[in-house]
Amino acid sequence: MINSLQNGMVSIIIPTFNYGHLIAETLNCLQAQTYQFWEAIIIDDGSNDDTEVVVESFIKIDPRFSYIRQANQGVAVARNLGLKLAEGDFIQFLDADDLISENKIELQINYLKENIAVDICVVNTKFFNSQNKSKLYTDFALRNKTFIPEIYGSGYTLISDFLKRNPLVIQSPLFRKSVIDKIGSFKNGMHYLEDWDFWFRAASANLCFGFLKNDSALALVRVHSQSATQQSIKIIEAEILFRDLAKNNLLKSGLSDSQKKDLITENDKLRIDTYKKIMAQTYLYELKKFVQYYKEINNTMSFLKALLKALNIKRKTIYSKKKV
Repeated sequence: MINSLQNGMVSIIIPTFNYGHLIAETLNCLQAQTYQFWEAIIIDDGSNDDTEVVVESFIKIDPRFSYIRQANQGVAVARNLGLKLAEGDFIQFLDADDLISENKIELQINYLKENIAVDICVVNTKFFNSQNKSKLYTDFALRNKTFIPEIYGSGYTLISDFLKRNPLVIQSPLFRKSVIDKIGSFKNGMHYLEDWDFWFRAASANLCFGFLKNDSALALVRVHSQSATQQSIKIIEAEILFRDLAKNNLLKSGLSDSQKKDLITENDKLRIDTYKKIMAQTYLYELKKFVQYYKEINNTMSFLKALLKALNIKRKTIYSKKKV
């Protein structure tokens, strides 16, 4: 373990799809890292822009970069391919449109050296707009109204926190590669919220998260029109799948029976709330979809409660538009 930590290479896995106009900035931020013992595996998920040309220009001058192209299959498949190819002792995920601060990897490696019991080291997250990259915000809306919470520890409380929401952006954690041996890779076929499922599995497997509170170690998220979090209806659909997966993970966890029961009950409530949100965005004439939701909920009273709440949301939305 000591030798691995002293000589630990970091495998940075970067899936990309048509980000040729942004990926150079992302790769530049890796070359600027104060920790230099890394490899960057760029998985091109079927881009039809100049991504390959841009990446090849980096490979010519820096052999730490590698480029693999695959047919378009989604970010989960791309990251899984990167994990198969990774040779490092530690893993860092990074999206092709985002950045990390220049000290991030070094400070997280040092943190993991000093905290052997920690499996996953998390740092703070800031958001920025391409038009003004020097100005950082605490939230995706760029309003400084909310803060991403500090994530640390293991067990019931941590799992409960992850059950309610995904508190992490993908490039915040740096973790030991042994995590993959314990929980596996991303779920193929999940095009959204695949990272939430991944971190929830880690929490459910009783892995230990540590929070490095240092403003020199930051995950930096670019906010723009192509950001995945802008795809609202698809995000809601993915959350329904997440809820089903979460229940299975809770059943397999090492929690006590009473703790499992409490969290599964909470998850069931959150699942119905997710159906409320998706029905609120479904047109009333799309009867087949409502029949599908009814079958998936599999409980008449729960379906009716969710439907009534969804109709109320629709009513409020129509009323607010009329006022404008």
